[in-house]
Amino acid sequence: MSIFSDLFKYYIHEKNIKVMSLAHYCNLERSTVYKFINGKREPMSMELVEQIARFIQLTPPETYKFKEAWKMARMGENTYYIRKSMERFLSDFPNKSTPASYSAPLQENMSGTPSTTPNCLLLNSRQAVDSSVRRILLSEASKKDGRISLFLQPDYPFLLHLLSTIQPAGTLQIDHIFSLNRTAQFTEAHELYELYYLRNLFPIYMNKLDYRIHCFYTNEISHFKNLSALPYMILTSEYAITCSSDYQMGILYQDSEILQALWNLFRSHQDLCQPVFQTFPIVADDLPSLFQFVANTRASADVSIFIQPEACILPFLRRDLLEEIFNYNIPGADAVISMADTLFIDNMQRIKDEKFIIYFTEYCMTRFLQDGLFEEIPSTFYHPLTVKQRIRILHEITQCCQNGTYRILKKPLNHLSENLRMALCGNTCSLTYQTNAGEHMCFAITEPFILQIFQDFLTDMDSDVYYTPDEAVAIIDRMIRQMEAK
Repeated sequence: MSIFSDLFKYYIHEKNIKVMSLAHYCNLERSTVYKFINGKREPMSMELVEQIARFIQLTPPETYKFKEAWKMARMGENTYYIRKSMERFLSDFPNKSTPASYSAPLQENMSGTPSTTPNCLLLNSRQAVDSSVRRILLSEASKKDGRISLFLQPDYPFLLHLLSTIQPAGTLQIDHIFSLNRTAQFTEAHELYELYYLRNLFPIYMNKLDYRIHCFYTNEISHFKNLSALPYMILTSEYAITCSSDYQMGILYQDSEILQALWNLFRSHQDLCQPVFQTFPIVADDLPSLFQFVANTRASADVSIFIQPEACILPFLRRDLLEEIFNYNIPGADAVISMADTLFIDNMQRIKDEKFIIYFTEYCMTRFLQDGLFEEIPSTFYHPLTVKQRIRILHEITQCCQNGTYRILKKPLNHLSENLRMALCGNTCSLTYQTNAGEHMCFAITEPFILQIFQDFLTDMDSDVYYTPDEAVAIIDRMIRQMEAK
């Protein structure tokens, strides 16, 4: 039995369906339908599942549940939930924003000024823990050279939100130790822990802090969740908090000897950890360096796969078009055009060889259609494309949609963040994004288990999340007609 067969059986009885009539409608043997019901076999295709749903007259929510149950039975429960976790990570990726910031220094504690804080103070509620965390972190952020160390899982929303909005007065280094699982484990909401953590942490990266992750491997569930002690630590230069894994209870320390002992403990754990992600800046205004970065990333890859909001325009900027739109006020313009032309030719060859796959959304093509601008190159380097030039590019995209190298995403990935660009080139997976301050950054995934999750998702994308070639061509043709009407 499977979740699909159980649900199928429920609908058969609930809606009083005659198996013989259903089999006849779907052009199946009655015995085949009974094998579906008894979990001895699964329907061969999504089209057949949809046909069964139409005969049973399932409502849209029921149809969605029925189709998802079939996917789960077909690929296995773990694989299904990993893919759903990936979809959620991509869908929830943060946009560049200017959030309200926390920058005020510590002025008071639970009952007065920092100097009146007892050396050891019980925090007997979530509110007391939150209040103390906020005050000691803002105090550290007000220093010229602040330092914060965290020994806890990335599942504390209050703390993570605070770090994603805090504005240090000077430098602020944040070291964060947490554990990763050796095998796939899921939250109560069936989200893979690693992707749940990464989704929670990315707003901190968006805040462009000196934030460093250090990880070790263990069974996180048993190691932390089942302990009744205070396994988590939050350290600053003047204060320390140890707290329970549910953040409902803690102790605030100010005693220098206790503080030093906890810092020593933290450093001893840090020595046993390893980095799992790497971040580095991309100088977007330095086109030669940017082109070289792109070329180096793709050099060793048999196939390059990208997910981004809008279609990749770069392969279609042939030299004649480049010369028409390029801003010749830029120093070394001719050399930049030659370098760009070489890269674009390589891109087009990779497309012809089916070694270049782009997933993008219809929704985020709007800016290109309206303004003739595209995100791959800073707008200071070129003039907006004319309507005629945009139509030319759209015709090129149509051909790539027809051969399947350009694929338009459907729900739930049809409204990606405008800030997300993910690339898988061989054994390298990276995300490029803009911080809230406008800096371009690259986030490289190096942890083997997480890297494998991204590779599996991108190299074996569920065909239900993108349109067929014919559907994609129809969408681009509609865009062309809209442009021609101008």
